[in-house]
Amino acid sequence: MGTLLLILLATLPLASGQQTSATPTAALIGRWRSVETSKGGIGAVYQFHTDGTIDFSPGAIVDMPYRVEGDQLILPPATTTGPEMKSTLTWPSNNVLRMSMQGQSEEYQRQSAADPRDRLLGEWLTWREMDGQKMPEQMFFYSGGKSLLVIRFTTQKGRYSVTNGRLVAEFGGRVGLDGTFDFSNGVLSIHRSGGRVTKLARY
Repeated sequence: MGTLLLILLATLPLASGQQTSATPTAALIGRWRSVETSKGGIGAVYQFHTDGTIDFSPGAIVDMPYRVEGDQLILPPATTTGPEMKSTLTWPSNNVLRMSMQGQSEEYQRQSAADPRDRLLGEWLTWREMDGQKMPEQMFFYSGGKSLLVIRFTTQKGRYSVTNGRLVAEFGGRVGLDGTFDFSNGVLSIHRSGGRVTKLARY
């Protein structure tokens, strides 16, 4: 009996260590998007799940200032020398936002709790069709006149693991992310081969 107890005590740290290394790091769980994008605003979106699966989406990621004047939502010009983009806001309900511009309308469904200070604030979702494919379009409006547009072109599912501080994510049998990682000021930095650093922010 005493020998069996010693064996159990000896193997307990090993089993515990194995379980910890297989368990996804809690700080990774959630949605992340590229901090740095191409000149055209193209970047990457990742969502880490608690079961060790991960979603990857290339897409449009655009940080924009905004302001509201009356019922007009005003966003920056689509081109360097173009005019500001102005949309008329209407509210079919508190959880449905309609944006109308030049005779075309888009309806967004609220995805977050309504802010009693300003019902525009929060996360909104609609669907956009491009080349015959429907894509989720998310708009985030924050206090202080900041907004974020995220359009996910497609989504690829994979799996990830964390071992000794190293993150590895595979998609379709190919490694998509591989490197040590750290967090600083809300930014996840993945240090990859060749000195590359992938920087992601929660959204």
